[in-house]
Amino acid sequence: MFTCKESVDLLLQFLDGEMPEEEARHLEEHLQACPPCVDFLRTYRATPVLCKRALSQQMPQELADRLTQFLRQKCRK
Repeated sequence: MFTCKESVDLLLQFLDGEMPEEEARHLEEHLQACPPCVDFLRTYRATPVLCKRALSQQMPQELADRLTQFLRQKCRK
């Protein structure tokens, strides 16, 4: 069985279906017994959807102006 760190490191390969069948089975066994890793997997799967949603929103102009001003000041230093 995998440790939590090993499981997290293998998630992309697992979700993309690029993991050997036996390793995938061991990861699934770990996930069945580890609620924190299952929670992490849910978050990991939700991240692309949340990013797309956030990118579809328009930043208020005042905030954009303040951010631009802040970044310009930081770049001058």
